[in-house]
Amino acid sequence: IFSQEIPSDVTVNAGGTSFTLHKFPLVSKCGYIRKLVSESMDADLTVVEIPNVPGGPDSFELAAKFCYGINFEITTENIAMLRCTAEFLEMTEDYAVGNLVGRTEAYINEVALKSLAGAVSILHSSENLLPIAEKVKLVSRCIDTIAFVACKDSQFAAPMRADGGLNDSKPIVDWWAEDLTVLRIDLFQRVLIAMMARGFKQYALGPILMLYAQKSLRGLVRL
Repeated sequence: IFSQEIPSDVTVNAGGTSFTLHKFPLVSKCGYIRKLVSESMDADLTVVEIPNVPGGPDSFELAAKFCYGINFEITTENIAMLRCTAEFLEMTEDYAVGNLVGRTEAYINEVALKSLAGAVSILHSSENLLPIAEKVKLVSRCIDTIAFVACKDSQFAAPMRADGGLNDSKPIVDWWAEDLTVLRIDLFQRVLIAMMARGFKQYALGPILMLYAQKSLRGLVRL
């Protein structure tokens, strides 16, 4: 599907989908596939099985496009699966300069983790990419970014009245709190722990927990 001029010489079955490809661009950038080909007892290997590729066939297709030099957009929506797929396929600098691991790391550090929304999006995507998302520290970096931004922008440090006195009214939920409601409960808990480690006021967790329960846990328990 990537080149109609040169006959394909390998079929890659990735995540239940078959891709008719060429060995050279794949082995030039994918250490995983290079090892499969070189270690095969079949000197003329024509079928490669990759059943457990992170992100499934969609992610593998993007990785294959990268191997062929076909442009595609890296976004906060696909960066998590791309980073994990690059790790799984061993697309490192050991095999090619400017390989996919380095490219995805650059996007993560220079773009995606520059905002709380980006960090939440990646963390949410990582829920379906465990344990490899933990291995490449996507989860921990996202949690740290979220905790940092939440504590920096929190309105709960010491609510004040216009006259300078303490505001005794109940704290409202910060602007970012609703973003966290998309997270799985175990990752949400880890975010709260990281926030408290950075000095987030414990009394301010109540409204956040209530919002999470209303948005994410509704219907799970019926009395």
